[in-house]
Amino acid sequence: MNRDAESIKSATVKRVKALSAPKPLTHGLDPDHRNREVIDKATAEVKELGYAIIPGFLSEQRLNLLRNDLEPIFEQSGIRNADQGGRYSGLQTVHVHNLFAKTRAVDEIAIDPVLLLIIEGILGSLFQLSVGTAMSPQPGVDPQGLHRDDGHYPLARPRPPFIANSLIALDDFTQANGATRIVPGSHKRTEDIKPNTEVIFAEMPAGSLLVFDGALWHAGGGNRTKDQRRRSINLNFNLSWLRQQENQYVGIPRTEWLKMPERLQRLLGFQKVNFLYGSVDYTDPLVYFKQNAALLK
Repeated sequence: MNRDAESIKSATVKRVKALSAPKPLTHGLDPDHRNREVIDKATAEVKELGYAIIPGFLSEQRLNLLRNDLEPIFEQSGIRNADQGGRYSGLQTVHVHNLFAKTRAVDEIAIDPVLLLIIEGILGSLFQLSVGTAMSPQPGVDPQGLHRDDGHYPLARPRPPFIANSLIALDDFTQANGATRIVPGSHKRTEDIKPNTEVIFAEMPAGSLLVFDGALWHAGGGNRTKDQRRRSINLNFNLSWLRQQENQYVGIPRTEWLKMPERLQRLLGFQKVNFLYGSVDYTDPLVYFKQNAALLK
């Protein structure tokens, strides 16, 4: 064996010996007593009712900053005629997807300790961000049909939670402007969705956080106002051994990946699930990615 081959072999053996389980995404997060109570209460409500509302998740300053920074994103939102069958009909909002390729404004929101610890309480430590979306239903849009967000995973119910979804309200959510309609407790049901089931409206003031189990029957409401948008950030999380709804690796340019905080890079997918799954040639995926990014400069 020549010297180069021996060196490669030695490096591979060294990487295998160094294999270790990754730290949880929430490693190092230490909420104070007040926030711990918020996290525990929200987690318990999601497990029992399927959803929880956390008022005051955003401070007034943070709320105003997000409204301003995301305005160019919300301007990309449109309306389509959805009368082609399926669960949607009438006028429906076209949301702005692939959010982390388009703006850095929501990076810190996505890794907010309270949000991440609530998601961990619902899904356990092995989770990732599946999709980030900006939503802005305009006056005149019609309600969605009731649906589940975990319906695209073809496994029988009952089953553990696969998805935990969140909406961060940048405007007041009211029945008039189309606050999310939900069926409390429906995350525990195993039958097909009944479209005419009685719902409640997740009304909440701007700055609130709505988090819910992906199995919960829910739908966006119709916006019956004349001049009110209902802006929100939708961050959808799933178990990290499932495929993400949106292909983050392809959708986000390398230059944008390198601008992100490490916790967000890992949350979006550059994270091993255990000792090996998600790694590259026995190497932590984020370490491998950064090494190769440096070589391409």
